[in-house]
Amino acid sequence: MEREDVENLIFSLAHARARSGEVEAGALFAVLERDTEVVGCVLRTPPHKVLVTDLPAAAAPIVVEALVQRFDRIPTVLGPEPAAEAVARAWAERCGGGWRRGMPQRIYRLDRVVPPTDVPGRLRRASAADVDLAVEWGKGFARDAGVQFATGRDAVERWVARGALFFWESDVGPVSMAAASGQTPHGARIGYVYTPPEHRRRGYAGACVAALSQRMLDSGLEFCVLYTDLGNPTSNAIYQRVGYQPIGDVRDFDVIPPEAMS
Repeated sequence: MEREDVENLIFSLAHARARSGEVEAGALFAVLERDTEVVGCVLRTPPHKVLVTDLPAAAAPIVVEALVQRFDRIPTVLGPEPAAEAVARAWAERCGGGWRRGMPQRIYRLDRVVPPTDVPGRLRRASAADVDLAVEWGKGFARDAGVQFATGRDAVERWVARGALFFWESDVGPVSMAAASGQTPHGARIGYVYTPPEHRRRGYAGACVAALSQRMLDSGLEFCVLYTDLGNPTSNAIYQRVGYQPIGDVRDFDVIPPEAMS
């Protein structure tokens, strides 16, 4: 709760399962304690990444021991660079193989929307009729973002059913999309932002994100967060123009299994 915005990803995943009472088999939700004080959190829902908060580098072997009890391998560790690197390194030392630096990401927070002007269209909630399109665009999102696991149809259908997926629609139809997920007590995460190549550089993504963020604030939330590829100056600039401000950085550290080492 002290870092509800920066830790939105781990917090929201745990928060959703606390509300539903359902946790995936084999998942790991753990805290690190020192003298009864929580000094870090670790989460993994297979087949996805290991997520870590800030934690003491010396605790990395403890984290790895908890991981190897559940998983034969892990694909990536995501978190603040020193902590994520320490865990990836400790995994390689414990299990063999290696690790490499992956995508650097920046976390942004918005408290007030700066709406763009002169962008034609409107925000609309996705319906069941949009699932095929959203799945197809999701493949494009995964390619562009370097996401290892594309969002499947079942996840898209769940987003549509609970009203979390939206399109920016112009006079030619849907031209951009975004989802509002990752809700915590005071915030939500905007993600899955994608505009097909033929509709880019017209302001649609910024308008879609701005309108969806305003919708979340109007629902009673205090803030929105989103993650960007720090190496993509275009997306970072787009989000800052509509009111998002940087609050932290995290990085992927890809774990290389022993058989893949050259």
